[in-house]
Amino acid sequence: MPLVIGILGSLTIESEGAQFGKLPKKARALLAYLAAQYGRAVSRERLADLLWPYQASDQARHSLRNCLLELRKALGDDAANHLQADFSTCRIDGADVDLVQFERLSRSRQLAELHTAADLYRGEFLADFVIDSEPFQEWLAAERDRTLELVCSLLQRLIAAQDAAGHHDAAIRSARRLVGLDQLSEIGQRALIRAYARAGRRPEALRQYHNCTEILKRELGVAPDAETQALAAEITRSGKVGAPNSTDEPDRSLLRDAVLPVDPVNRFRDQFGGHRLASPAPSRSKPLWPCVLSNIAVGVAPLRNLTGDAEQQYLVDAFTDDLITDLLRQRRGLTLKQITDEHGIVAKSADPAEHGFEYMISGSAQRGAPGTLRVILRITRLPTAEFVWAGRHDFKLEDLASTQVKVTRRVSRELQTLGLQEAGRRALLATGLELGVKECLSRATAALNGEMRADLTAEAQQWFLAALAQEPRNVEALVHLAGTCQHLVANPWWGDPQAAAAAADLGRAAVEMALDLAPGHAFAKCIQGMLRSAGGQLDEAQLAFRHALSMDSELAVAHGFAGYNAALLGRAEDTMPAVERAMGLDPADRRHSIWYFFGGFAELLRGRTESALALLGKSLERNREYGGAQLFLMSALSMIGRQDEAARRAAAFREQYPDYPSNAFEQLWLSRSASPIYRAQIGPVFEQIR
Repeated sequence: MPLVIGILGSLTIESEGAQFGKLPKKARALLAYLAAQYGRAVSRERLADLLWPYQASDQARHSLRNCLLELRKALGDDAANHLQADFSTCRIDGADVDLVQFERLSRSRQLAELHTAADLYRGEFLADFVIDSEPFQEWLAAERDRTLELVCSLLQRLIAAQDAAGHHDAAIRSARRLVGLDQLSEIGQRALIRAYARAGRRPEALRQYHNCTEILKRELGVAPDAETQALAAEITRSGKVGAPNSTDEPDRSLLRDAVLPVDPVNRFRDQFGGHRLASPAPSRSKPLWPCVLSNIAVGVAPLRNLTGDAEQQYLVDAFTDDLITDLLRQRRGLTLKQITDEHGIVAKSADPAEHGFEYMISGSAQRGAPGTLRVILRITRLPTAEFVWAGRHDFKLEDLASTQVKVTRRVSRELQTLGLQEAGRRALLATGLELGVKECLSRATAALNGEMRADLTAEAQQWFLAALAQEPRNVEALVHLAGTCQHLVANPWWGDPQAAAAAADLGRAAVEMALDLAPGHAFAKCIQGMLRSAGGQLDEAQLAFRHALSMDSELAVAHGFAGYNAALLGRAEDTMPAVERAMGLDPADRRHSIWYFFGGFAELLRGRTESALALLGKSLERNREYGGAQLFLMSALSMIGRQDEAARRAAAFREQYPDYPSNAFEQLWLSRSASPIYRAQIGPVFEQIR
């Protein structure tokens, strides 16, 4: 079997006699990058800069040599045939790479080859692939944009070819896929509307036009353009359409990350983004979520060299540069600006608008005890010129790297605190009410005691923030704020990807602050485990749940989520005992909806379909809008031959979440675990869903 590498979607590597299971991430990144070069040789300098940009040149080349050694070991006897590396360059030779075949077939004029090319695009280029290297991530982002544009162009030509051949159902499927890649592109919307009409499905064509109109109005505040309106008018008038418009070119604004923060209830006003909901969003509309983690603009001044040794200046400058790089890598919602004159900034104006940031990081490096260096850092709030944080760090020069990590973590934590405080001030202002901490917490709890719904959870989140604006170290508010963030991370169809990412950041920051204040808080530790599990950090989540239960053995939520985490780790047989324990400890129906879902999900993985069907049905009896339970119930129904009922469930689910890309649900559950047992179990489940 030749070396087969898949990079359109999650990275896959197959070869007889090869061992890729424990290949380090940097080695996988190296192989993926070389595979994407179409057999071209790449200089070692380029590879070292791409994958180890934060190391010195010699150390980076040494890391590259070790990485190549790992690849040779993994490739086994085929290494000499596929991995060509000399003193100056490296390349992959003789491999079957899906990207190469995709680009070749996408240029074809043959319908069958276009269809094959479309099938090769399994998902986003190197989906969910992240490594600690800004240059690599920049290359990755550019390739994702490029390949996404290619597949959209390909699908447009495929739809036209299928339509011309009279394959109307196939054209509809391709058009649906195109719309799923970018709902805001009217080219794709017109293709689907036209495909429905040419298949004689006039009501569905007009319904799709109506959906397009709603999406554009909600997301962009605009009406469909003249060509789309004319197409709908033609279908309304005659029920037929002419040939596709050849001027429809690929839309280059694919998959826009529109940030649409929306307040969930009337009493939260437009301070959160200028939008309001007159009432909770109906179940058929995609709920929009306020992106509450505030953007913090910070100026970073170079450390002053007070060591008395001019030769240490390079070290001081490098410390500042590394601090900026590390902060940007660790924090979303952070804008950094490097400045040269901290005294001039402070003396010039207390108005942040004049220089573009409100906070400033500054400090100095000086000699400490013999053989040590002392770094002092401060964060200053410019409007008041007050220090909001200051820290001192003494270290030996050989410990510079580890100290840098500690300093960055501490500064990042302080900036997270500032962002949280700002979000709290906005929430308190938005209520328009003069409520104390206890009343804010009471209203948040009341919202959480209702059904598990996006609008209620968002309302609770805002009240927790309003409480924190008045009492930033309130542990109860911090812990439960993190809990509301976990709800969004675990139910990403409640918002958009940017809101889910911001919620993950906010949740981690809040729960870490809570654990700093109350290290023995079992529920806080459990929330930390839940966030880690939703983020795919399953082993770390397992440790957090174990720690929580060691502090409180009767914490129902820790038992329940530990059971779900076990299923993701490939131990689905451990889920039901944990869920039964959770249900015995927590009689609340609201939680039972979750426990029944966890149990049904695990039973489905184990192939116990009838049991799964019963449990998922009970979950939906308690919360009919539970997206996960609906998704897997349709799979269970299909598995036992109840196809009509499964189809009705699927249609209702799509109506409830019309804006969520079709393949995103599968990617979500695949991205949560790399366990081969789990992946083998979840595959047949999603085969039924597809």
